[in-house]
Amino acid sequence: MLFQLIQIVYWLALSTWFGGVLFVAIAAPVIFRTVRESNPLLPEVLSVNLEHQHGTLLAGAIVGNLLRTLMRVQAVCAGALFLALGAQWFLVNLHDRSQLITIILRTALYVAAVILMAYDSWSIAPRMWKHRQEYLDHADEPEVANPAKDQFDHYHRESVTILGIVLFLLLGMILFSGSVSFTQTLVAG
Repeated sequence: MLFQLIQIVYWLALSTWFGGVLFVAIAAPVIFRTVRESNPLLPEVLSVNLEHQHGTLLAGAIVGNLLRTLMRVQAVCAGALFLALGAQWFLVNLHDRSQLITIILRTALYVAAVILMAYDSWSIAPRMWKHRQEYLDHADEPEVANPAKDQFDHYHRESVTILGIVLFLLLGMILFSGSVSFTQTLVAG
């Protein structure tokens, strides 16, 4: 019963985390394309230097809000996975070589995903949004705005790359989680 509860938590957390990252990875380009096609005008962002970029700014704000929500979901899922994966170390048959290898591999994939998620959340995202705001604040000053936009674009590409890597790490966890079984050495009460 305990192992089944741990497996439920494990699969809910892993599938929610994977699904959230996959959704954002698919939705972001669609949002950018759709908003750009509508060519909106943002009345609070008026600048000669930002002509024809209002759609990109609006889509970026939408995707940014999605990413902030995803960061919270990822943190909750990573915490639940930490508990479930930690419990699996005590409940799976570690004397079975294949079980040992898969739990080590899943743990390594998990640790890598958490490190990348934390790096993106605490290092890349704040820098990216700082440069975006600097770009907006100095839109009429190309000597300040253009380098800020270049930095924003750099950090944005890095964040997208990290998101893709996290997606594949989580997919790896899914692929290596199908054969987990608990040890038979538990004493029945």
